Amino acid sequence: MNLVKKALFSAIPLCLAISFGELTARVFNTSPCQAIVPDAGDWETMRGDPNLLWRLEPNTEFKTGRDITRINAIGLRESLLPTQKKRNNERRVIVTGDSSIYGWGVRDNETYAVFLEQELRKRFPFPVEVINMGVPGYSTEQTLKLLDEIGWSYQPDLIIVSNLFSDCNIDAFQDRSAMKLTSPDSDGIHGLFQHSRLYCAAHMSWANHQAKLNQHTNRVLMPGIPTGANAAVQLEQLNETLALSRVPIVEYLENLSTIKTKAEQRGAKMMLAPLAQEWDVGIWNVPMPKPTPDHVLPWFPYRTAQEEWAKQNKVTRIDFSKVFSNYKGPAASLFIDNMHPSSQGTRLMAKSIASAIQSNPSLLNSSR
Repeated sequence: MNLVKKALFSAIPLCLAISFGELTARVFNTSPCQAIVPDAGDWETMRGDPNLLWRLEPNTEFKTGRDITRINAIGLRESLLPTQKKRNNERRVIVTGDSSIYGWGVRDNETYAVFLEQELRKRFPFPVEVINMGVPGYSTEQTLKLLDEIGWSYQPDLIIVSNLFSDCNIDAFQDRSAMKLTSPDSDGIHGLFQHSRLYCAAHMSWANHQAKLNQHTNRVLMPGIPTGANAAVQLEQLNETLALSRVPIVEYLENLSTIKTKAEQRGAKMMLAPLAQEWDVGIWNVPMPKPTPDHVLPWFPYRTAQEEWAKQNKVTRIDFSKVFSNYKGPAASLFIDNMHPSSQGTRLMAKSIASAIQSNPSLLNSSR
């Protein structure tokens, strides 16, 4: 018997076993392959989403202290909907980021987006709308998908990207692999076998287990690696640690390039506005050792890489850490905690961005 016949003869039992397994899986009506909805139960303002991992719960109001926070019908802390037609000569600006852009701890009328809209309306003779696309915990990976889902339908003239802290965060998961798990592509091996109930029975069991691991707040991706945005990293561990970030630097820069390309395809401009933390103004109020000269806070390499990317791509960049450092008043008044800006902080952010746009009105597709 030649080798080909031997191989074919040996494959017969395997094919029979697979066929029997497939038949058994269908007889017992095992679940087909499907998207996994992550559990967002610990966040009353959120719901799980297989495409975005989590999103703000649409059409909700919830108390924050003595105030009410309102989320609109598409899950943004924003009154304008993309279905509202753009007025003649109107300019629209989208601001993206995580909880600091969303406005964690400040009233609806004190967010950075609201103050920026007010400042731009003072400085330009045409209508301006600023759309708040900040969502707590959002990385560039999630923001890209949110832009595709609802953001571009606003027809923005300018998009100001402040995503960085959630990208560099060392968490229980990495965004691309987590998203591929909850909402897998229909190509590759998964695409080939996704109609097999036997494959799906095995795959969904594994995928659900991994998805639960991704939500364990105390999970450590590698022993000895600190977690959290404020965990200082030893210099000799820097590259190894940054590779475990939710969105590693290479992917982060890829995402910035994709946002820029998609904006330009729609006739919009792009700006960068990386956020500040208290440590940028000399305040350390976190329950961790203060960084020493042989340690690096994880967002610093991201800022450096972002700054270089902005120069190479001729993208206007306003660094809020420098804006806050130059503030003449008490620095502590700019924050409500170690990273979230107070209403005074969001107002300062808005004024600095409005001044930059006023100096370069072409960012709003305007000569003035």
